Amino acid sequence: MMEQRMKVDDGPAPAESEEALKCMAHPARMRLLGALRVGGVQTVGELSAATGEAPGAVSYHLAQLAKVGLVAKAASPDGDKRKSYWKSCHHATNVQPDSADADVIDAFSRTAALTYQMAYERFLDVLPTLQQEWAQTCGANDRVLLLTAEETRAMVEDLNAVMRTWERLSDERRTTMAPSDPACSAAAQAGAQAQAAATAAEPVAVVQQVFRWVP
Repeated sequence: MMEQRMKVDDGPAPAESEEALKCMAHPARMRLLGALRVGGVQTVGELSAATGEAPGAVSYHLAQLAKVGLVAKAASPDGDKRKSYWKSCHHATNVQPDSADADVIDAFSRTAALTYQMAYERFLDVLPTLQQEWAQTCGANDRVLLLTAEETRAMVEDLNAVMRTWERLSDERRTTMAPSDPACSAAAQAGAQAQAAATAAEPVAVVQQVFRWVP
């Protein structure tokens, strides 16, 4: 049942509670949550293999994430109850200024920054092995601009508008490649598998960080 394994939960993300932010302020948990959001339903063993965390540690961290409603156990795609499947409950994290105490938000934000850095370092580790088209396309750059707060806000809105265009394409592709009905026909499953094989699309991380420059 490939479509269930590929599907990423796309429910709306409510404003995170202080308990959820505290729970996510841990690099391993944030990475596991990201792996489920990108890769869809996975087993403890698969998450262990992908992240390098021991299966026992993965199970523990998933249990902590489940307590605050960030992940949940999922039905086995093939009916095999010997394996423990997990899914993300939401497609994104929504942090509001009044979500939690400032110290809690700070700890969460610093963990997120570390997670971004570690993800980019993993990309650099495999860069020599990537196909040329990907190696030449991906990368990082930065600019320090002289802007007012109002101009910066407008720039962020422009960047978000560009991202929404590409997010719609990504969402449409995920929907086409991963039918949400677990009872879909064998023909539909075969079609989804064929499209997945024919599409050269891969998960691409886009990290948007706009902040007041501090020398």
